[in-house]
Amino acid sequence: MDETTKAIIDRITVRKDEPFKTPNGHTATVFYDCIQLSPNELARLAAQAVGHLEHDAFDIAVGLAYAGIFFSAAVAGGRQVAILQADGEFTGPPLNGKKVVVVDDVVHSGRRIGGAAERVKASGGIVVGLACIVDRSNGSVGSKETPLWSAFQTEML
Repeated sequence: MDETTKAIIDRITVRKDEPFKTPNGHTATVFYDCIQLSPNELARLAAQAVGHLEHDAFDIAVGLAYAGIFFSAAVAGGRQVAILQADGEFTGPPLNGKKVVVVDDVVHSGRRIGGAAERVKASGGIVVGLACIVDRSNGSVGSKETPLWSAFQTEML
């Protein structure tokens, strides 16, 4: 990781002395406050995560409400964006027959992003990958068919 990316990740890292529950219910001593990222930082982290992909690798980035929405626009890089709302409904262009990257800010167990990928498939989308800013899954999320791309990987602490 280059120094600029390291500085960005360091700035959004919140460390606690005692374990606490993160917003998604995991217990940790480190939290990544991705909502603090600027548009330029989001674009840089999106390039780190999916910049290696060809432009035609996907048609739509689907962001998970709420924290994944901002990152999905950066990942889209001019492509279409849809939002999977908290109520399980999609907002945005139709997914049927489209190649989709499912986007969230932080991935832990993969339950949330995996569930979203299943919703995309049920709506006719073709999930070609998953993307996040911080991957805390220790390699347990993603597969050869549906890889997880991230800007930063770390263990659950």
